[in-house]
Amino acid sequence: MTVSDMEGRRPSAKLFELILTIFMVLFGMAVIYPFVFLLALSFNQGLDALKGGITIWPRKFTLENYTIIFQDPRLLHAVFISVARTALGTELAVMITGYVSFCFTKKRMIGYRLYITLLILPMYINAGIIPTYLTYRALGLTNTFLVYIIPNLVWAYNILIMRTFFEALPPALEESAMIDGASEFVVFFRIIFPLSMPVVATIGLFNAVWHWNTWFDTILLTRKTSLETLMSYLAKMLLEQQSNLISDLRAARRVRYMTPTVLRAAMTIVTTLPIVIVYPFLQKYFVRGVLIGGVKG
Repeated sequence: MTVSDMEGRRPSAKLFELILTIFMVLFGMAVIYPFVFLLALSFNQGLDALKGGITIWPRKFTLENYTIIFQDPRLLHAVFISVARTALGTELAVMITGYVSFCFTKKRMIGYRLYITLLILPMYINAGIIPTYLTYRALGLTNTFLVYIIPNLVWAYNILIMRTFFEALPPALEESAMIDGASEFVVFFRIIFPLSMPVVATIGLFNAVWHWNTWFDTILLTRKTSLETLMSYLAKMLLEQQSNLISDLRAARRVRYMTPTVLRAAMTIVTTLPIVIVYPFLQKYFVRGVLIGGVKG
């Protein structure tokens, strides 16, 4: 391509960049606006919110929506359970998934094809809710905190991503360590794992978001109120509000300030904000890990 051809393409390239910029700005506004709307709605008085017309700023500002939510002592315990589940579940899942993925890079392993088949098969065939519940009950996991952790230690999709990343690392790193007498365990935790922070952050974010947002397993597998997570407890609060099951001394204040609409908005902000805060710190690792992990099949 000659210089004249490049100069002739410049106006069209600038037009394309302008159109692309306008599109991305509009797309970004479309993505951000629902969150801004919910934020404004959550800080608005409940009865006033029923009139509608709220856009990006509350018409009658109040903190009572959040005050009423956080005054419930059971909510703080639910937050503790959610944080403990997310932290412990994510850490153990990343470590175990990483080591299992490292084992699957050894294609000379006896029974490799069988293990791969058993790994991929559950991605297409699901046993269903009832067999899953009966299995967990037979293992003694129901109504225990471990039901949040053990069944979610290894996911097939995460193994495939981490295995692909490990296979892209130079084999010389492992070979030199093995020559020096390092075991497979030492090679993984001293060499492979520290060099895999992008994919580790990616898998960690996948697991953390899932553990934080899920609520169905709490309802299905536990009956103890002491094991309620934040999501399940907030869902129960919303159900009570919608069913008018309010019997405490704050009933009058809730009727005045709280409606299902503003309660739902406040709950959405409470549950979304931790992920919104954490994600920017992991974004560069997340994007890099997904790209590198998806290069090879």
